[in-house]
This record gives sequence, structure tokens and C-alpha cells, in this order.
Amino acid sequence: MHLIKLRSKNRITLPGKVVALAGLKEGDFLNVSADGTRIVITAQEIRERGAGYTMSDLLGAASGIYGSAAEIDAEIADGRAE
Repeated sequence: MHLIKLRSKNRITLPGKVVALAGLKEGDFLNVSADGTRIVITAQEIRERGAGYTMSDLLGAASGIYGSAAEIDAEIADGRAE
């Protein structure tokens, strides 16, 4: 167990040993919850949305609204260009 200090703006620093044991790296997402006075931090796998993200990845999410995934991708590209 490691003792850490709550800093201004509610910031904490996770000990390097803990980060290494959990296999975490910079940019990973962590889910934080409270159970009474106990704080639980769990690694959360989330795919980041970047410029390469397309609706083709979620084909079916807009079912019936667009004729094809290509139409969805075109609309997203148009929106990004605006």
C-alpha cells in the first residue's frame, strides 16, 4: 500500500510502481468511484475518437437514417470541414 497526498484541484500522483504493476501508460483512462471512504480506481479501455474515426466503425447505429456508411462518413467529413 502506498500513501499519497491529495493536491490542489483534487490532483493525485499514482506511484510509479503501482502504474507499472497495473500495466498503465500515459493517456490511459481510469474509472474512479467512491465506496464510502474508499476510492476505487480501475483501468478503463476506451477507444479514442480522432480524425480517423468514422461511422463505419459503428455501422448500424444510424440505421434507417442514411443509405450507407459512405454517406455517413461523407456527412462527418463535411461537418469537420465547416
